[in-house]
Amino acid sequence: MDNISRLDDNLDKLNKVRKNALGFLEGLTDKKSFVETCTFVSGTTFADGVCAEGEGILTGYATISGIPVYLFTQNFDAMRGSFSLAQAKKIKSVMEMAAKNAVPFVSVIDSAGARLSDGAGIMEGYAEIIRQAAGLKGVVPHVAVVKGACAGMLAAYAQLADVVIIDEKGYISTVSPTVVAAKADEKRPVTDIFGSENAMKSGLAAFTYKTPDGLKSLIAEILSYISGEVSEADNPNRKAKGLAENTTAEGIIAAACDNGHALELYKGYAGIKTYLARVNGYPAGLLIADGDLHCCDFKLIRKFVNLLDNYNIPLITFVNSEGIAPDLHHETKGLSTIASEAFLSIALSNNPKISVIYGNAIGAAYSLLSAKSLGFDYTLAFAGASVAPISAEQAVNFADIEYKTENPVEERKNLIATYTERESNPFIAARDGYIDNVINADEVRPYLAGALAMLM
Repeated sequence: MDNISRLDDNLDKLNKVRKNALGFLEGLTDKKSFVETCTFVSGTTFADGVCAEGEGILTGYATISGIPVYLFTQNFDAMRGSFSLAQAKKIKSVMEMAAKNAVPFVSVIDSAGARLSDGAGIMEGYAEIIRQAAGLKGVVPHVAVVKGACAGMLAAYAQLADVVIIDEKGYISTVSPTVVAAKADEKRPVTDIFGSENAMKSGLAAFTYKTPDGLKSLIAEILSYISGEVSEADNPNRKAKGLAENTTAEGIIAAACDNGHALELYKGYAGIKTYLARVNGYPAGLLIADGDLHCCDFKLIRKFVNLLDNYNIPLITFVNSEGIAPDLHHETKGLSTIASEAFLSIALSNNPKISVIYGNAIGAAYSLLSAKSLGFDYTLAFAGASVAPISAEQAVNFADIEYKTENPVEERKNLIATYTERESNPFIAARDGYIDNVINADEVRPYLAGALAMLM
């Protein structure tokens, strides 16, 4: 057989088992931009010595909407995408190239688990790519895509990425999903138990997707924010008319962000909301806390703040919270430890931080999301905001009050109003230097634009 025939024969063997994977890559990457690396690396499968053509994985580099990336995609059609020592070798190689060339990395995971015939070597392989993923933190952006199955230690690997995106029909399970389901006497399909809905509710994934085209657009938008790319802004002095009466998340986004647009991460996971957006052309992370803080809120704060800090993306918090929820279940599940991890993330972060108190900033909510002593560079408050160690209602409840009128409900209401005016209005905190300015709500965007321009 001549050399050309030999090449064609080997490519034919490869392409027979990776037709679907190649089709997925064609939808994800720009036309004819994918260049494969380590094409013919292969090991053996099981005990029969059969050659595992291409190792059930494609590695290489390409562009996604013009953005250069290194990537791999597992091929479930080849031995159910089983992770092998040879796969680990291919993944390590392409991850090292991404770090060396300062190019974003994309992992496309579709594997039912380990190839057990590799013995102890497979555990070394998992450890190697996990170590490589840890090394990418803060070096280059890493987006992990769960295309189908994500089982075993690849579930832990995925969580080391900056952002995880899951197919609506995908699933994530650290232990064999069938074993877990059987032990729990669970009869539902694996995708119902461990699927995208569970991944979003538990914070394992930040986004879902339906099609390769939709995934392509999503990855491109995420990378444009994380890369720090500054774009042309709309009017930095645009007033937010009616914001004081419409301080919903949607109203805040419309008022503060360029073109009123933001990309929400971890939708439905916690009470707080987190977004990537641009303010006056600068990428920024917005965190809107509207309500008491629970365990999931602290977990999300830690995750989101770490992402922003890794790439020096400014954090802007919008605060309306009376602090930590008085919840027995969360308290007995280690709430203080979980909360401390959120405090630690903000305390150790070096990215610019701005806070806008638009409602209540009471107790731990103020300390965590607004306090200059924790690291906030600039803090604003709307004129109607409240800043205090405890809420006015709590203060009145704790006080030993002997009501003097025949209408105690009205008297209590007046006491709450008096406490708010005398003890928790934002001008008191501003007088002590803890708040930089008290503003009308409709002026929030000009203040944010000016502060970002200075801090960046």
